[in-house]
Order: sequence, then structure tokens, then C-alpha cells
Amino acid sequence: MSNLEHVHAVLFDILKAIDALCEKHGITYFLDSGTLLGAVREKDFIPWDDDADLTMRRDDYEKFKAVANELPAPLKLVLPNEYGGYFFDFVPRVLNMDEPLREETPEDTAQNNHQNRMAVDIFILDEVPDDERAFKRMIFKQKVNYGKAMAYRYDKRKHEHSFGERLKIAVLGFMGRCSTLERIMRQQEKNSLRYHGQPGKYFEKSNTIPTEFGLRDLRASYAQSVKLPLRGTYFNCPAGYDQILTTLYGDYMTPPPEAERAPQHSN
Repeated sequence: MSNLEHVHAVLFDILKAIDALCEKHGITYFLDSGTLLGAVREKDFIPWDDDADLTMRRDDYEKFKAVANELPAPLKLVLPNEYGGYFFDFVPRVLNMDEPLREETPEDTAQNNHQNRMAVDIFILDEVPDDERAFKRMIFKQKVNYGKAMAYRYDKRKHEHSFGERLKIAVLGFMGRCSTLERIMRQQEKNSLRYHGQPGKYFEKSNTIPTEFGLRDLRASYAQSVKLPLRGTYFNCPAGYDQILTTLYGDYMTPPPEAERAPQHSN
């Protein structure tokens, strides 16, 4: 079995455990991102993918968090504030603590090995305003909170940035060091919950990664679920997956160029 085949087997088992727990407690989840694309296009994992992704509406996520201790060992729900005092991102994950992605590094050790385990990411769907200007203000705060939290990143290596980018990084880093990571995470959650329970046309994955800031999906896309096969097992997917995948990938049925078909985590 190749390394990626082993990764996919482990991820598949994590997904089945999450599905069983959600079924037991009446919790709704959806396959998301590359995992959803894999179910739609491949009926399997994307061959070069090395993690898996789910979304849950905010209330369903809170229910899941409350019962996650029922996941079978060695599975563990890890929250964004459990990386040894460092910031990785705002994404909770279900990890298999017996399955490292690579040889352990000092960075992994410092962060409780939580970024060095095969994992299913959980993105949270929150309501966002229909008004474009109000939505942009919300995303601006999201970006600021992420930038401030980066002051607590373990990895301090220098990257290539323009003068303007370096200035923004310096300002946000200073703001972050004037606060605490715990407070920044509370601000991020408060911003995400600002429109909670309000009617509107859109959801946003409020704890998403920077490359996806500002993407909205129609709430109608998540109004119903459909079962799609992945490795012969049927998992919950949003009925409006075409809108979601098109927003994220464009022509999602056409695979990317071969040069872009590479694992993102285990390498």
C-alpha cells in the first residue's frame, strides 16, 4: 500500500466514525471542499489529496463538539486553541492520534503533534449579511483577526512579500502581540456569530483558510442533503453541491494541471 493509499484508508475510517456519531445524535454534516469534489467526480478521494473536509452549520457543530468524546480511540477532536499556545488556524479537526503524516519535527512537538496527524477538517457555516458592504466589513474583521493570530505562529520563516504586504504583516503582528491568542480567538468567534439566527441568502465558512476569505454560498444549497458514494459508502453531501463546487473551483469536473496534483500536508 502506498503512502497516499494508507492516508485515504485512515481518512475513510475517520469519516465513517464521524458519520456514525452524527447519525446517533441527529447531527447534520456535509462533505466539503476536496472531499465533496472527490465524491462527485471520483466517487473516491481525489488521488493526490491527503486530508478530508466537512462542513457543519454552527448549531450542529456545537452539538458535535459536545459529544465528540464518544469518538472511538485513537480519534480526537482538536480545537484551534489546543496547539500548545501556538496558532495554526481556526479549524477544529478530528485527528487519528496514532497516524502521523511525516517524521516528527520540533514544531510538531511544540504544537502537541496536532498538525502532524491525519485529520478531517471541520468548517463551520455561519450566516452572513446579504448587503455587500456589510459582508465586506465582516470579512475585513475576519482578515484582521487571522493576521493578528499569525503573531502566534510557530513558523517564523521569512517569505517573499511586497512592501505593502510587509507593512500590513508588521502592523497586524504588533496588534497581535498586544493582545493574547485566547482573546483573538474570542474576537474571531464573536465576528462569526454576529448574524447568527438571522434570515438571509448566504452562508460563509467563517473559520476558513485565507485563500477562501470572502466566498459565500447560498443557504439554499445546504437546505437539503443527498447521499453520494465515496469508496462504496454513502455520506451526506449538500444537495446544492454544484453551486458550492463552482464557487470554489470553477470548472470542477476538469482536473487541474498535473503540476498542481500534489499532497498539501504529508509533504
